[in-house]
Amino acid sequence: MARIESLSHRRLLLATAALCVTSLLGVACSESAEPSDTTERDLAADNADRLSRNGSVEPTEGDGTTVLSRFPDAIWFEGEVPEPVAADDSLPPVKVGFMNVDSAPVGAMPELHTATDGFEKFVNAELGGIDGHPMEIVPCLLGNALAPEEAAGCARKLVDEGVVAVLGGIGLSNGAALAILEENGIPWVGGIPVNNDEMVSPVSFQFSGGSPGAFTAFAHQAVAVDGNEKVAVLYAEYPAIEMSALQYGADVAEALGAEVNRVSFPMVSQDFAAPVQKAVEGNPDAIMVAAADLSCAPVMQALIDLDTTATIYMVGACADVRQLDKVGVDNVQGYRFNVEGRVEPEDTDNADAEIYTLALEKYAPETSPRSAATVSFRAGMNLWALMNDLGADATSQEIMDAFRSKIDQPSFDGHPYTCDGKQIPALPSMCAPQQVIVELVGSSEFVEVSEGWVDVPTIIADTVG
Repeated sequence: MARIESLSHRRLLLATAALCVTSLLGVACSESAEPSDTTERDLAADNADRLSRNGSVEPTEGDGTTVLSRFPDAIWFEGEVPEPVAADDSLPPVKVGFMNVDSAPVGAMPELHTATDGFEKFVNAELGGIDGHPMEIVPCLLGNALAPEEAAGCARKLVDEGVVAVLGGIGLSNGAALAILEENGIPWVGGIPVNNDEMVSPVSFQFSGGSPGAFTAFAHQAVAVDGNEKVAVLYAEYPAIEMSALQYGADVAEALGAEVNRVSFPMVSQDFAAPVQKAVEGNPDAIMVAAADLSCAPVMQALIDLDTTATIYMVGACADVRQLDKVGVDNVQGYRFNVEGRVEPEDTDNADAEIYTLALEKYAPETSPRSAATVSFRAGMNLWALMNDLGADATSQEIMDAFRSKIDQPSFDGHPYTCDGKQIPALPSMCAPQQVIVELVGSSEFVEVSEGWVDVPTIIADTVG
């Protein structure tokens, strides 16, 4: 098992953001949470610590200005790391849309926006834009995550702006936006899939496993690997959460031979003692929790108070140091979380993680690399690589056709993606649903408990179909 000091950006909330729709309607798995002394430290030091932990590729001083010059002769997802070159500002830009909830009582994740801004600057300053043309990100920011008409209006605005693709952020009403994009044949790329539309739309291409990937991995680890016979699934009453917790958590665990206790709680609940008590009844061997963000600490505290001996599985958002500090990290030793990156990468020569960290430090210094920012940056980089190959004149249809043709395509700092719609047939937009499970073993120390990547598509095919 690989040991590290704390979860890096690759080990946080990527696969599970669909579960960030729980307590008090709080969706924001973001930096807006209550700060602690640990999380207020200087981001430059945070980034340096991140690099020293990964230790796979040692960056040089480079030319003192660009990120890519610090990695001579290194490799990344596109082969050899290229020499930095700026886009030609005299050429017409290639427009790419971006939708997100930046500031709202519900569902705000501003780091997705700041990371996308940093990605745009990085591409234009060091990657030559799109085939020499500058990439222009056209943002449309939602003020209400629960307003379908606003999401649809955003999509119409982006269509009118002439974007060839839209990078997704987060939004509970993105299904309304996707309906507009489908009508106009414009691809929706990456982001955090928090509803079923983003997982099934023919124009959607997702590079994370969403909550279905998370709960499939939880169930497989608990039952098939660890041999647990009794499992409880605790989940919020919200359609996307219920689908993931029940169809891909409870049903998979049951198909693998476990006895499953399903316990729900209202999405607006502020009192988790009663549902946690129901989950603990019967002395389950494992409890899988579909709750995140504002409900992380209350659920963990309720579990601590009941002194259960069950192995606890929670989404990666709950591994955030701010959540652990609220209940005392010593009280949650042994808790397990899903992430979408290897704790100890098999390819130690790959510089993706270091490039990501340094690119954020330079081009989006206000954004922590340990946040959900990696979701936006990964989606952006995968879209950039594909469009750069196609050329600046690529149409939306050509972009979608190219994505659908990719089989085991290297993904920026993630599992290779396959967008043929067959990874999870019921969720054809999921291109890379594989997961890694880690366990908290020290004050800020985690180990991999899964044997590398959990093969979510195969598990689903063998259990619930």
